[in-house]
Amino acid sequence: MSAVLNGLYWVVNGFLVIIFFLADHLATVLLLPAAAAFVFITPAAQRSWALGASGMALAASLIAPAPVPVFLVVVALVSAAALYLEHYNRPAAQWNVVRGVSLYSLAGLGFALWRGSHVMDAIQTDSMMVQGATYLNAIIGIAMYVFPLGIVVLLAQSVLAHPPVGKPEDILNQIRTRGKDR
Repeated sequence: MSAVLNGLYWVVNGFLVIIFFLADHLATVLLLPAAAAFVFITPAAQRSWALGASGMALAASLIAPAPVPVFLVVVALVSAAALYLEHYNRPAAQWNVVRGVSLYSLAGLGFALWRGSHVMDAIQTDSMMVQGATYLNAIIGIAMYVFPLGIVVLLAQSVLAHPPVGKPEDILNQIRTRGKDR
């Protein structure tokens, strides 16, 4: 085998490693532009918080096991839609996005820490501890699926449910008269 052919094999193998890594972390690849866009569209007062939330989301997407990376992408896409649709109180919607992404990223990192700690291996001798850890695993597993749904519902509520606009007496008068002037 010639040195040129051997070098070509190394280069092709390096590209394959990169492609396989990106395919394995497809959710992170999809999350990266959404996180970057969110940081750039956020006002300066909230940018440091958005940067922290986005960084934590990318870390959780890389480290945490399934379903965290996929749901982080879903939350990012729903957040982008919510920010696009929000016209009433955009800063509050952006804080809701930062809060939701941060909390789910933190939960995802905790989930990765729990799964990586191998607690089940350490407590195999005590049956009561095994039962407790199994119960805790079930609760954590359910939370990893239900928590993003709560974030999506919170974002939908912030976009779709707004308080009425106007003075309270005008609102009450409009309700009492059913919108008809006397």
